[in-house]
Amino acid sequence: MTTEAHTTPACMFCHQSSVVELTAEEAAALRAGALIQDAAPTRPAAERELIRSGIHPQCWADNFGPGID
Repeated sequence: MTTEAHTTPACMFCHQSSVVELTAEEAAALRAGALIQDAAPTRPAAERELIRSGIHPQCWADNFGPGID
């Protein structure tokens, strides 16, 4: 399986970016404009949020409370 490193946008809370390994298929689907839930349906919601918006799971919990997954 081929993977690509994807740098996320900076988190709006801690201002840090992350690097997430995407499969080649996920990366291609995102570049083609697919919705994150369609491009990476098997990934947990928190990870999809990180890929899409850059918000880390802990930053989400600290600011909105638990419950993204």
